[in-house]
Amino acid sequence: MKKTTIIIVDDHKIFRVGLMMLLSNFDFVSVMGEASNGEEFLELIDKEAPDIVLMDINMPKMNGIEATKQALKKYPDLKIIALTSFADDEYIEQMLSAGVEGYMLKRSDIEDFEKAIKKVAAGGSFFSAEIIKVISRNLNKDKERKTGEQILARFTSREKEILNLICNGLNNEQIAELIHLSPKTVEKHKSNLFQKTETFNTVNLVIYAFKNQLISL
Repeated sequence: MKKTTIIIVDDHKIFRVGLMMLLSNFDFVSVMGEASNGEEFLELIDKEAPDIVLMDINMPKMNGIEATKQALKKYPDLKIIALTSFADDEYIEQMLSAGVEGYMLKRSDIEDFEKAIKKVAAGGSFFSAEIIKVISRNLNKDKERKTGEQILARFTSREKEILNLICNGLNNEQIAELIHLSPKTVEKHKSNLFQKTETFNTVNLVIYAFKNQLISL
């Protein structure tokens, strides 16, 4: 079985070592490198091509936001999961805009790291429960509920089903197998969801769904 290759980017060596020890529990993961800041990371990925990067945000020389932007501009297929100590609204928005596929708190348990890596490697997305709460917390509950009902009324039952599966981190092939459709048909429904929600990629669609309470968490 091909292992998912990972690079860890964080300015605290103790955390990098601890995370490497945690990831050593997964037989499907191989840590191929580490960097202490964004500049080191950008030099490293020119030599190594990982499947996933676990990216800290606050770092010297170059932070995770700028490093993510530059890396994805050069390597658009690279998958990046943001790591943070605190669920800060501003950082979440900036990292999502930069193009990350996942967002986790550093204190997440081992099960969350396993889920995140597997889902992102398979083409899905992953957000810690605390991150989802931050995305939604500033919205008025009654207004959200009403807005969500109005938005859902524009979706077909199949689109609602597929949206829920997308928000649970499944990719097109997994969804197709689960609900007995072709991946091409799933992609068509997904394109309809993008159009109806005015989003442009899977991560933005997931965030839109969380913000407007279109799915049950």
